[in-house]
Amino acid sequence: MALINLAVLLVSCNQLGSDIRGQVSLLIFNIAIIQIINEIYTGYVLVYFIPKYSLKKIYSFGIIWTISCTIICAMVMYLLFKVFDIGAGEYWVHMVILSFIIILHSLHMVIILGKEKIRVYNYLNFFQPALLLTTLSIILFFFHLKSAGSYIMALYVSFSLAIVLSSIQMITIFKNQKMDLPAFQPKEIIEKGFYNQLANLCHMLSNRYNFYLLGNTILVGIYSSATSLIESIWIISGSVSPIILTYIANDRDPENNGRITFLLSKICFLLSLCCVIILYFIPRDFFVYLLGEDFIHVKTVMLYLSPGILFISFATIISHYFAGLGKQRVLLIANSAGLLTTVCTSYFLISRDQLLGASYAACLSYFVATIILVAFFMKENKFGLMDLLRFKKDIDLLKKAK
Repeated sequence: MALINLAVLLVSCNQLGSDIRGQVSLLIFNIAIIQIINEIYTGYVLVYFIPKYSLKKIYSFGIIWTISCTIICAMVMYLLFKVFDIGAGEYWVHMVILSFIIILHSLHMVIILGKEKIRVYNYLNFFQPALLLTTLSIILFFFHLKSAGSYIMALYVSFSLAIVLSSIQMITIFKNQKMDLPAFQPKEIIEKGFYNQLANLCHMLSNRYNFYLLGNTILVGIYSSATSLIESIWIISGSVSPIILTYIANDRDPENNGRITFLLSKICFLLSLCCVIILYFIPRDFFVYLLGEDFIHVKTVMLYLSPGILFISFATIISHYFAGLGKQRVLLIANSAGLLTTVCTSYFLISRDQLLGASYAACLSYFVATIILVAFFMKENKFGLMDLLRFKKDIDLLKKAK
């Protein structure tokens, strides 16, 4: 999936240019905001409830929630587009329709996962981006239609077919559903999802809030592409995070959970640092060859964003430590402080240095969030600053944890 998404990025940048890529990035960003807010109910917190309660009730309320949430969020964004002239207001109708399709498909995926149909889940997760890449390539290379509408059309095709397949699977699940399961209280799901999704929203806005302040879609296209490329480093910490989340949630080794988490954070940081060093030695012309002449400054922006990316590479494992303990409020505090830093600094920095100013603001935001998260973590586990540099004792514990 990561490789396919990278291919989508390369094809769209190379064929559409920075201006259109910026328009598409703003549209996808607005949809992502609606999706994160909607997933207060329809997110992966549902996996806990699906085996225990009436799926029909869960799904029915999910449809009502999705329609209501999409409409309310879309109306708020429409007002923001009109009043502040931000975002991609000309694509508002597409934003609303695509948001509903994407969120409904995501709800189906959560239910499929909750029913432990892992093979189907993996297939559909692969199918949608693969179809997006295929459709976009056909539109660009065979029909030579190079506009924002080309990408939007590819989104419609890929998610529409994906939702048809996931709906067929949902029909099978409902046929096999037990009828004697108890009803549920939506309040319990919403309470569990609220802090988690609000923290996720703050984390996403900590960098992408800058999209609204860059002033034109050409700069947004360059900045968003650089952000997507440099954030691929997070695959390292992202691959380790589910392991530590499951390990801690199951109380495998409560006395040493903190030290094992700390070691994995340091390892992810060092591996991510190696990636940044490799990036430094890749010629700028290589990125121009891949993305096109419009993206000559992408490598520079990636390097200026890299300190913030390294902070989050370290903090990601620790954030999943707190998630495993059910302490989402700690994540919300850290990510909210990061977002506040962005809001307070980005306007001044971007007005002065544009793309580099946006990078400075993002790095400051990630630094603040990481410092707060690490401070909570070290206080809870009674670690000192010297524990940041120690490895041997942590590695011995990790061997025992196996």
